[in-house]
Amino acid sequence: MAEKGKKGRDFYQILGVERTANQGQIKSAYRRLAMKHHPDKNPGNEEAAEKFKEVSTAYAVLSDPNKKRQYDLHGEDGSVAELGSINVEDLGTVGRLFGALISKAGIPVPTEITQKVLTAAQHIGKGVTEVPGFEIPSVEDLLWGQSVSGTVERQAAHFYRITVTEADLKNGVMINCKSTGKDKFKIVFFDQEGHVTMVEESQLSKRASEANLYVVPFGRYNLMETMPLSMMKHLEEDVPPVFMILDTYDKDVKSNLLPGTHLFCVYGDNWFQSVRYTLRCLVAVQPEADCVKTIQTAEEKLADKKKELEKFQSEFCEIKKKYDAAKERLENDVKEITELIQEREGAYTEYIDESGLKYSHVPAHSRNSGGSAPGANIPLIGGITGGIGKLFG
Repeated sequence: MAEKGKKGRDFYQILGVERTANQGQIKSAYRRLAMKHHPDKNPGNEEAAEKFKEVSTAYAVLSDPNKKRQYDLHGEDGSVAELGSINVEDLGTVGRLFGALISKAGIPVPTEITQKVLTAAQHIGKGVTEVPGFEIPSVEDLLWGQSVSGTVERQAAHFYRITVTEADLKNGVMINCKSTGKDKFKIVFFDQEGHVTMVEESQLSKRASEANLYVVPFGRYNLMETMPLSMMKHLEEDVPPVFMILDTYDKDVKSNLLPGTHLFCVYGDNWFQSVRYTLRCLVAVQPEADCVKTIQTAEEKLADKKKELEKFQSEFCEIKKKYDAAKERLENDVKEITELIQEREGAYTEYIDESGLKYSHVPAHSRNSGGSAPGANIPLIGGITGGIGKLFG
């Protein structure tokens, strides 16, 4: 069964692994089941074919850090199990609305760059200025440090050129693009033929959406999809989010950027509206700078922390499983003790009542305080004494 509160199939159960399974265990389970149910080994067996598809779907999700994290958080309905990249331009209004709602819920939906933009990049890259029936967009040459603001239509692009020297690359270069309106966009680099070489997706933060494309002379790490840091405090889950927050944290692998003039664009990736952005191209400070050393130290520590969490996850989940079992046992003990005490008290009351029935023929008698102690009839003294008696018993 799927985990309580999360809809859809239980992919862990389909592969026959625990939720604490690592990637090696997941891959091994998939290979075993895929070989067993492969259509080539079971010709004409529709049940085996369906099982093979189910196993493949489960593996496609659990082997992908982004999809696995979404599945662990939201279940199958909240994951992108069988969702490939989408060409938003081909979608109707209903399709766009559906995609926008999914994105709004925090589930990343991969989108394609439209063919019109890709074709335009190829024409620009080859130096073509006119094509019958096709409008080639303008290209703006940028200066380092120059800030450019613009509004680009959805599924369209603003093209730019930047010239990079060998000295620039020795320090490192970065392309920073920000949208205070939290719009969705991509930074896309092209080669001399206009083919895509690098893509950086915008990521949402509290105040803005931002994409930073780094080409730096040191091995940096990239966190492809982020989640709110506050989610790490949610430790009540079977697999707490803290174990997922670094799932997509890995070495940043980008194509080599050579000295020369490069074509790139800001691509509007909103579902309905245009994208407002501010763009800057920067040559980085020297690699010896303190901030660079801090980045390297912090990233190496995060890489170590990711490995530690991968090892600790199984241990934590086993301990939590034992704790949950102990807690359930204790709750049952509390319930049982409460019921037994109540049962005991009720039985004692019945014990007294039943014992008293055999004396029902004995007349009742009441007795009040009496006697003629000295001064007992004096109202003032009696009143004071009675008040003290009520206070102290």
